[in-house]
Amino acid sequence: MDSHPCFSTLERALIAYRSGRTREALALAEAAFRLSKDLPGASTQAGAVSSWYGYLLGTVGGNLDDGLLLCRDAAEHVFWEPRVFENLARLEIEAGSRTAALAAIRRGLNLNPEDRELKVIRRWLGVRRPPAVRFLGRNHPLNRFLGQLTHRPPRIVVGAPARA
Repeated sequence: MDSHPCFSTLERALIAYRSGRTREALALAEAAFRLSKDLPGASTQAGAVSSWYGYLLGTVGGNLDDGLLLCRDAAEHVFWEPRVFENLARLEIEAGSRTAALAAIRRGLNLNPEDRELKVIRRWLGVRRPPAVRFLGRNHPLNRFLGQLTHRPPRIVVGAPARA
């Protein structure tokens, strides 16, 4: 990152978040976001600040819609940063959009195929199993019933992002 004050403020927000001080983290991330918008001289990397603020706004602040907007915007402007796609994927999961989460993971893994956090989320989401009765459609009531009957809940819990 560079020397713009928004980055040091964001770093403090991430330290607070990892220490369990989530409200403080949200306030610091908001301050970093405002600094990136208000103070001239922020590099194009400052778009990553909006990704982290969006993630914290959606998870800690309870404002999932605005958080998703910020994360999606960051994914368009800072498309070279895997953490942006990790944050977006986590919020898409919170919003119940598995398809959008997988798309974000795919974009992040295209940047760095060995990204540990993105691989953990993808593994947690899993791959769809084939329908129980293959000659019937996936949405056929019998396939839906059998799928729900044989479904096992995932064992991996998706937690907080690991690093900046």
